[in-house]
Parts: sequence; C-alpha cells; structure tokens
Amino acid sequence: MVKRRILVIIVVSLLLGTTLFGAATLGVIAGEPVYHTVKWGETLSRISWMYGVTVQQIVEANELANSNVIYAGQQLLIPVPSEEYVVHIVQAGESLLSIAAKYGVSVWDIARRNGIWNINLIYVGQKLTIPGEGEEPPAPEPTPWVMPQEAIIITSPAMNAEVTSPVTVTGWGSGFENNLAVDVLDGAGSVLGQGYVLVNAEFGQFGPFTGAVEFAAPAIGQLGRISVYGISPRDGAIEHLASVTVKLSP
Repeated sequence: MVKRRILVIIVVSLLLGTTLFGAATLGVIAGEPVYHTVKWGETLSRISWMYGVTVQQIVEANELANSNVIYAGQQLLIPVPSEEYVVHIVQAGESLLSIAAKYGVSVWDIARRNGIWNINLIYVGQKLTIPGEGEEPPAPEPTPWVMPQEAIIITSPAMNAEVTSPVTVTGWGSGFENNLAVDVLDGAGSVLGQGYVLVNAEFGQFGPFTGAVEFAAPAIGQLGRISVYGISPRDGAIEHLASVTVKLSP
C-alpha cells in the first residue's frame, strides 16, 4: 500500500511539472525535418508562402508529379533551413499579439507560418510554430487561387473596439482592381463616412488589406458598424460583405 501511494505521488508530481513548465512551449531540435499537414483549400503556393520557400523546392522535396495536385491530410516535407524553432501551445487568455511579443516576432509572421486567416481566432491547446525573427519570405508564385471560407475578413478594429476618426481598417480579402469599399455607420444605419482599402496582392487574388477612413464623429458615444465590401464592376452591386460592431467616440 505504501509503495502504491508513493507511485501515485510521483506520477501526480510529474504531471503537475509538465503542466506548469512544459505545456506552453516545446523546443524542437535544430535540423529536425519540418512537415506540414495539408488543410482543405490549401495550395502549394499558399504553403510555400507560409514557410518562406518556393513551390519547386516543396515539389522536389516530396517528389510530387504535379504541383497542382495535393489533398487534405497529406503530409508534406518542408525544406526549410536547419535551425531551432519553437512550437507554442496556446494557453487560456493568450492572443496572437501577446504570443508574438513573447517571442519577438510579428503577429503576421505567426499567422503566415500557421495558415491563420483571422488573427483574432486562436484556441486553447492550439499548436503554433514560431518562425525566426521577422524573416521576409519570397513572393508566392502565381497559381490558381482557391477561395477560402470567407471572401472578406476584418481583423481590425476588433469587435466592440472604441474607434475615432480616422479609423484604420485591416483584414484579408479580394476585390475589383484590388479595391474594397468601407462604410462607417451609426447605430441607426446612417452612413457617417466612406472610403476604400487596398488589397496587397496580384489583381484578383486574396491578400491582406489596410486603409484609413475618415467619418463624422457622433455628438455622443454610441454603437456603430464598419462594413467592408466588394463592388461588382458590371452593375455596382455589392458582391461580398463583412462587418464588425464598434463603439464610435465623439
């Protein structure tokens, strides 16, 4: 009985030690191969952009017969330089901003490496590969683009964030001639300001956008909405739209 109690205490102690000291980060030995599990809708161009390598390098490393034929669940060897990197396991209360600050890299570096479309959406227990400090990957090679689940994603301002004029709007999307329209609306739906954001990508491709839009500030603080949408070049109709509720400050 005594031996059994001692064994239980040892096991519990080991588990606690793992929880306290080993759950947040997992060091990966330099030179270990890096593998990527293909997600639905991903292309080799997208994957090569995430890791800062070329499509041809991935094709050669995996002896692929066709660079346009990959499938969800497929394991791809990524020929990244041999270096030490870290796998971070997301903890309760963490955000990509706090994780990026911890490792001295940018939010977009982590988002790119892990294929994250919305930097406000991560979850507890998620494993994130932390890239080297601020490396600039080569531009992705042009390949047929696969539409993600959402055509337009707003990453800032965040939901219920307090905003003043001019408000900086960022996110991901695609639009005619790489332009997306932005409306700032008050609580009654009246337009307080209009403008455009520019998508940083090849024409017709999905990419990040940013822009500042001025609006007539209300006399008193109130809830409002920021809408980002694409406009059809044929008839001016709204094609895709995303919006976020914000707090408008005078």
